[in-house]
Amino acid sequence: MSYPATVRAVEARAVAAIVIASLTIALHDALVKRINDELGIWQLYLLRALFALPLLTALMRMRGVSLRPRRAGWVALRSLLMVTMWGFFYAALAQLSLPVVAATAYTFPLLLALMAAWLPEEHLDARRLLAVIVGFIGVLLMLRPGPEGLSPWSLLPLGSALCYALAALVTRYRCVDEPPLVMSLGLNLGFVVAGVLGLAVVAGIDAQSVTAQPFILSGWQPVGAGLWSLMALLGVLIVTASSLTAQAFQQGRPTLIATCDYSYLPFAALCSGVLVGEWPGPATLAGMALIIGAGILAIHARKGERPE
Repeated sequence: MSYPATVRAVEARAVAAIVIASLTIALHDALVKRINDELGIWQLYLLRALFALPLLTALMRMRGVSLRPRRAGWVALRSLLMVTMWGFFYAALAQLSLPVVAATAYTFPLLLALMAAWLPEEHLDARRLLAVIVGFIGVLLMLRPGPEGLSPWSLLPLGSALCYALAALVTRYRCVDEPPLVMSLGLNLGFVVAGVLGLAVVAGIDAQSVTAQPFILSGWQPVGAGLWSLMALLGVLIVTASSLTAQAFQQGRPTLIATCDYSYLPFAALCSGVLVGEWPGPATLAGMALIIGAGILAIHARKGERPE
């Protein structure tokens, strides 16, 4: 099928937006991995949001977007799922390499394919079932289950993928008319709430437990000029990535943009190697390739889609 030149131009901009967003969030995640022994997750949630929220508010005022969500309850549920998703992702990141965590978390299209069997608008056909099986094999290659290969931390990226898939369903069926910046604002407000509550809970944790799991159980740590600058950079990166992602999915065909979104995985591997010194091994690369292929297969299982 051929598309008009204007449609192709718009989709070219959408593809550029999602690729830049993927690189931006990969850089963001590698920087989080780099500092996870200096700052706890709850303080990270709070400090990053303190920079992201003013930037989001300014963007919304510039574009005339109301700060009030149209469906506050569903936006709140989506924010809870996304905050939990990032929590699982970051907790796994403290124990596993970024390429492994990223590729395992990107099984969310496969989980969506399984969930499709329960939706009246969708169904689980043979092609999607094959995608799920191939993706599962890819996860097994990376996590290497066995007495020495598999740990409870390996399950956290799968929990992250599940939360992301559920958030995607809420976005598609309950928040479809919400402006993307409003959902981003809700997410960062969720980070503030989670950060404050998390810091309150870990305040009474004994020092021995904190030493065992510093990223999850650390309370408030002194923040120098370098960390403040990094928090500002992380705030800009996450707002930039979320805005570009929303723009891409609004302007391009979902199957095309979702396929290009897999560019995050090689970007994550590159940023992990350059910034953290963790380069993926052969098994990780093979598993990543299987997950990418399975995700593309699942995404394109639905036929007859037309550009909007």
